[in-house]
Amino acid sequence: MANPIRRMHFLFILVLTLFANFNDGQRIGSSLRPLHYDLVLLPIISGSSPRLCGHVFIDLEPTTSTNVVTFHGVDITLLDVSVEPVLGVRNETTTNFSDDRFLQLEDLCFSGLFVSVSRVFQRIQDDPERQQFSIILKQSLKKGKRYRIGLLYMANVRDESKGFYRINYKTNDDSCCHEGWFGGTQMQVTEARKVLPCLDEPGFKSTFDIIVGHNKAMSALANMPEMATVPMVNTRDWMWTSFSRTPLMPTYLLAMFVTDYQHLEQVYQVGDRTVKLRYWGRPEQLPHFKHIMEVTPKMLHYMETYVNQPFSLPKLDFITAPIDLHFEAMENWGLILFRDDKLYHNEETDSEDDRFYRTQIMAHELAHQFFGNLVTCDWWSDIWFNEGFSSFLEVDIINHAMPNETFRPEAAQLKGIRNAMKFEEKHVKPLTVVRQVETADEADRMFDAISYSKGNGLLLMLRNFVGQETFQIAVATYMERFQFQSVNSQRFMEILDEELHQDREFGRTMNVTKIMNSWTGQPSYPIVRCSKTGDGRIRLSQEPFPMSYNYSSHGKDTRLWWIPLAMTDAKRPDFSHGGTFPRIWLTPDRPTLEIPYFPPLSRHQAAEDAENSWIFINGQSSSYIRVLYDKSNWRLLSKQLMINHTVIPKVSRAQLIDDAFTLAVAGLLEYETVLDLIEYLTLVNDEFVRSTSQFHLQWMKERSRHNESLYQLFGEYTRRFKYEKMDKGESDEYHNLIRLDAFDPLDGIDCHNWSDGVCVDQVLRLFRAQMTGTITPGEKRAMFENLERNWCVVIRHAGKEEWEWAWRATLRDLSSTQRIKILSAMTCTPHRGQLKQLLARVFSPTIDQNPHETFKTIEKMAENPVARSMVLNFIKNNWESLERHFKRSGDTLKLLASAAKHLSNAEDLDEMFQLIFELQNKDNKLDHSVTEGILDGIRSNIRWAEKNLDEVYSVLAARVITRRTDKSFTSPYVNTI
Repeated sequence: MANPIRRMHFLFILVLTLFANFNDGQRIGSSLRPLHYDLVLLPIISGSSPRLCGHVFIDLEPTTSTNVVTFHGVDITLLDVSVEPVLGVRNETTTNFSDDRFLQLEDLCFSGLFVSVSRVFQRIQDDPERQQFSIILKQSLKKGKRYRIGLLYMANVRDESKGFYRINYKTNDDSCCHEGWFGGTQMQVTEARKVLPCLDEPGFKSTFDIIVGHNKAMSALANMPEMATVPMVNTRDWMWTSFSRTPLMPTYLLAMFVTDYQHLEQVYQVGDRTVKLRYWGRPEQLPHFKHIMEVTPKMLHYMETYVNQPFSLPKLDFITAPIDLHFEAMENWGLILFRDDKLYHNEETDSEDDRFYRTQIMAHELAHQFFGNLVTCDWWSDIWFNEGFSSFLEVDIINHAMPNETFRPEAAQLKGIRNAMKFEEKHVKPLTVVRQVETADEADRMFDAISYSKGNGLLLMLRNFVGQETFQIAVATYMERFQFQSVNSQRFMEILDEELHQDREFGRTMNVTKIMNSWTGQPSYPIVRCSKTGDGRIRLSQEPFPMSYNYSSHGKDTRLWWIPLAMTDAKRPDFSHGGTFPRIWLTPDRPTLEIPYFPPLSRHQAAEDAENSWIFINGQSSSYIRVLYDKSNWRLLSKQLMINHTVIPKVSRAQLIDDAFTLAVAGLLEYETVLDLIEYLTLVNDEFVRSTSQFHLQWMKERSRHNESLYQLFGEYTRRFKYEKMDKGESDEYHNLIRLDAFDPLDGIDCHNWSDGVCVDQVLRLFRAQMTGTITPGEKRAMFENLERNWCVVIRHAGKEEWEWAWRATLRDLSSTQRIKILSAMTCTPHRGQLKQLLARVFSPTIDQNPHETFKTIEKMAENPVARSMVLNFIKNNWESLERHFKRSGDTLKLLASAAKHLSNAEDLDEMFQLIFELQNKDNKLDHSVTEGILDGIRSNIRWAEKNLDEVYSVLAARVITRRTDKSFTSPYVNTI
């Protein structure tokens, strides 16, 4: 007869295996419903033996009777377990700081003493692959009853920003070598399981009581306000700080910090309600919180008004981490964490672009206090809704708080949406907005350009076609109906349907859920073709953008979308919010249609209108599409830009030109048409559109590097573009070099191009004045406003003395943003020895270069043709060291992908194929979608060069030769319309 204990063990393993097969991935399932966590944490963050001791009571309710309790947990050593029934939910945090668990944690963390007293469980079954452990209890928990599970444990304090981490940082204290310690948490995406045993999924919302132990020289912060701070019983100079109970929230928003930071405080008040706002930082940072303290209350008030809900907590803290986090900020409820230099703004050394970007980050995180925190997605597959909504609202929030920023928010939104399109265009594996997620790695990969920027674009399109008023009513209803809950984006679409169906004329047949599913459930995006057919009529049709992957196994792509189309024209140009409302729809059932566009008074007039009037579709990126016009319409748009480009707003001009270049790369448009479209840039300065054009021209130039005559021709062609600060008739809000109409020493009609002698001489003069300390405040300000561009000019054209001065500047106490700008500028050097010096500093024992600086510097260096082979060899020869340096899995491979995107010949492809083969032999965990994308990108570059270089040479040469022979060149279109 078999041993009964062995037999029961076998049956238990069988049950777990069957459950794992049924519940694939790392999800817990729904057998338990967590109600409340009572957590006590004691982190020891200083010294050589960091450790985290914790005890948590988890109140839960089984949804089925069971004696197996499963929690998420990674690198957690479980020491003791208790179980007791719960007769009611406690409404107050523990106030008896001398009870057994506090004394037990003191003994455990400071003396290593521990005595197990549990008799309630048989064993603990670890499942590292699923990041879970199961406790097999001696008695069953009954369905519908409430129980309190007590868990005493130890966990790791980490040196990277995951779970509970610590940072040892230098301070600017007058005493020699003073250092500070900072400890804190990062729980998103699935890092809470590294801090405490828990049900670590966004669909599980619970309340939390939190108590944190810390040295008396430090402050403890958590999501809620502090209630009490009392000394530990047995440990001198150590305290316990307790915090009031949180509202219902998921584990990934849990936050705790221990720090010796100081703070500034302000009170946000609306009526009788007040919210305490605190801004935490090192003493030298506090004077630079002025700007963010001015705009934050305004932005918070806008969000409360927009969603028609008050901020739910009595306080809101903002804190920086003295480490270069792998993210910009984290929206922890009531305690927002920022990368070290993304909260404060130094007026003397930071640019206006820096100030705007920090404001943009704050706007995003404040939007998250409602979208994500108050209402949470029920699973990571739907995270696009939280991230997309927060990105989408940035424009409105900033425009409310900073009404003078009339262009930057819209420009940033367009840039994000277009970056998402580019991300989709080059991605080997087709990615939908809503995706299947089962593991922690899959959840982490959801935080990409599709979730943030495509989500932004889809919500912008949604608001445009339902109308702003209806959209905002639906937002308020959604927040009211689902506050403190976890739901999915379908609930919002259903609310919109409810609102729309009340309008019998407009919305009775509209199905928002169906429309949006065509966008969130399919990869890529559509191209809309527009062509005039005669007699004032136009033909519209849709087709999928031709991706680098073969979406259909049968070779035919059958994807179709519901596409709202906003249109305007030369006779009635309307790019206002009203002009983004759709005039017509293309649908899966009706992907092609022909409509009368210019209503004729007579046949002759219809023909004349159609012939002489341009049509513009998708103004202000009103839909997530690209538009392909017929030749006559491209010609008319080019004429309009030559005569008066300001008729079409900046964002729409940039969108138009980005579409044209992208469609040409896809083989759908001739380059002659594209270059006609940007010819107006030779007559006027249009900074934002010029930068968009130069991005694409540089892409083409890099792929023509092996054709020396064409490569030189590109340089001569781009020198024709105008570079004055401002053109007549349209203010340049996007790129004012300095504020408030102050004199700009780098502006002037003689400085046309940053590679011509006049500009170079001006910048060199100012840089050398900076070296000698003779630079004026206005000149210094102008140099800082475009630090990377200006210093790049210096490094490219100056000598050893300027290089060494710049190098010493990187060793000074700078913000990470400033140092990255300087290092990026230094990659412009044509000297191999100096480039080697930049690479060598990555592992220098005397230079503490953080991973973010390394990534940005090497990525920028790969743009320098002189440095490209050096970069690739450096990555190849230092792969393991870079993996340790970056800490975050996959960053080295991403850096390789970034460096390889410029490669464009067969030899490059062979070498990269061999390198990837060698790396895969060393590391079988390489992301194959990335490695395939690297190789496919090089193949695409080769194909593009083979197909297009002759055509590009011809059209460039025609323009350059015309310019050489006619110095008084003027537009051939002027006075012709």
